[in-house]
Amino acid sequence: MNVEFKLLEKSLNKLEKDIIPKWGKMNPIEMVIHCNNFIEVSFGIQKINFISKISGRIFGRLYLKYLSSLNFNIYKYPKNSRTLNEFKPFLPRASFTFQKKRLAKNLKMVDGINSNFTKHNIYGKIKTDLFKKLVFFHTSYHLNQFGVLNNKKNYKG
Repeated sequence: MNVEFKLLEKSLNKLEKDIIPKWGKMNPIEMVIHCNNFIEVSFGIQKINFISKISGRIFGRLYLKYLSSLNFNIYKYPKNSRTLNEFKPFLPRASFTFQKKRLAKNLKMVDGINSNFTKHNIYGKIKTDLFKKLVFFHTSYHLNQFGVLNNKKNYKG
């Protein structure tokens, strides 16, 4: 899988606040907030409860192996999967445009990591290339959900 954060930025720019998703319950602003929460929880910017942290350390590695078995292919991942409470969006007063800019900034922060390992708030210490794949996978999955990312060339099988 190619991890091209520029592709995510281009796709994010296509996202409009009135687009209807191909599946799921979230609207575009909720999805963008959800993706921001995912990244910010990962970095520890947003805190998680103790039970989620312990569960993530115990079961998170199995989940990462599952994603690896799918080759991080968003087209093989089931639709309407359960979301951890920490990633569920709440609607702040900030605008859709602000939330999109926040996500673009968060994606650049992930793309800019130059270390071999990253401390993940749920999974613990993981390889940075794995962390980047995880963020790319998650964001791609949701951008595809809204029809602004159609990039099957990045995924084999």
